[in-house]
Amino acid sequence: MPIIAVACAKGGVAKTTTAMMLARALTVRGKHVLVLDADQTGGATKWSDDVMDSGQQLGFDVIPVNIPYMQRDRLQQRYPGLWVVIDTPPSDTSVIDAAVQAADITIIPTTPSPPDMMLASQTYAAIPQSLVLLTKVKAHTKLARQALADLDEAEVSRFETVVPDRESVKRLWGSTASDVAYAAIAGELVDVVAQLGEE
Repeated sequence: MPIIAVACAKGGVAKTTTAMMLARALTVRGKHVLVLDADQTGGATKWSDDVMDSGQQLGFDVIPVNIPYMQRDRLQQRYPGLWVVIDTPPSDTSVIDAAVQAADITIIPTTPSPPDMMLASQTYAAIPQSLVLLTKVKAHTKLARQALADLDEAEVSRFETVVPDRESVKRLWGSTASDVAYAAIAGELVDVVAQLGEE
């Protein structure tokens, strides 16, 4: 069972959207998925509640959790065979640390802005088995090209697919919709997990 943490100390980089959309994309691929909502604001839980209130089904469960719940051996015992995705808060380092310690892979979402990129690079350097995911990317811009070039120059492991800054992505919140970018990112993630031998 792979455990995936979605973590970055910066807010507003699409952590919850990434956690939920990856869970959705993995479910579409036939994976059995569970999202653990470790963010005290409960964004993933609210997303799930909104979907249920609309009479739809996500295809996976979302459970609010605390730090003790995220012990790796406990998760492995409780959820064998599941892909576990952990959504984390931006500012609570104790929660982020617990999620990262439990995870096989940590996804670090970041926008292409220099301050966000700097923080993402610092986070990447501190976390083994992590991958950077560029989000809110405006196509064909110098900023986006520079961000990708900087990551590659620093030999930072990253997803080839980026999440574009477009209205359709912003409208994903609280829905069961799929997205082409996140579907491709899920495919890349499946390949990484297979290489690690965690599935």
